[in-house]
Amino acid sequence: MVSLTNVRKAFNDTEVLRSVSFHIATGERVSLIGIGGCGKTTLLRLMLNLLPLDDGQIKIMGATQEDDEWPTIIKKIGIAFQHGGLFDSMTVEQNLLFAMHRMTTFDRAKMTAKIVYLLEQTRLQKALHLFPYQLSGGMQRRVGIARALAIEPTLAIFDEPAAGLDPVTSTLILDMIVNLCTDLNSSLLIATSNVEIAIRFADRLLILHEGSIIADGNWRDLLVNGSEWVKHFLSVRLVGLDRQAAASLSLPAAFVKQHWA
Repeated sequence: MVSLTNVRKAFNDTEVLRSVSFHIATGERVSLIGIGGCGKTTLLRLMLNLLPLDDGQIKIMGATQEDDEWPTIIKKIGIAFQHGGLFDSMTVEQNLLFAMHRMTTFDRAKMTAKIVYLLEQTRLQKALHLFPYQLSGGMQRRVGIARALAIEPTLAIFDEPAAGLDPVTSTLILDMIVNLCTDLNSSLLIATSNVEIAIRFADRLLILHEGSIIADGNWRDLLVNGSEWVKHFLSVRLVGLDRQAAASLSLPAAFVKQHWA
């Protein structure tokens, strides 16, 4: 579904990404995680051809951004931007229709049904005719996610979908993404700085640090057997949880014994 090979990006003399390589399989769910400012959003923008590559290759669904198929491929990708990315002059309904009109061949009946379904699933039934400025931050995030999924994407990408939100809303948003994509067999990628969000969303983590992917694997394995930096990065947030919360995450027994003995 997704293949990155030796991707590089610099701004002036600052190298943001260096030799980034990874693959995502069809139907796979992956969390891209790293500290704030490490290049996660830049990497997503490169994948979407919103920024030019300096070097390397990106293939999505078998096509590069220079291939004739790319305009068709990009219409199969749903994207939820970090701060919602909604059009301020459009209502919630119009934002969803905007995506479907340009990215799908749905008829009007299916578009209407899709809007009703998505707003029910995101608990935004009463927001149909509201403008973004009339919505809370959490509601705007949910509309952005609904818009990304309205096109029934083959690949869905979410940039910090729960940043700055309370734990209840964060859980709602993550569950909503997974539930809405289950029937589509979409490949899912989220970028986040939050360890708990990352491991709740996916078993597989890609850890981006100083411009490179320094770890790629099941988070439970990385938590116990990763490098010292990786183990510290993953554990700092988790050891602050109480034992019951830790148990809900199915943390590795060795890790629980070490920190909650």
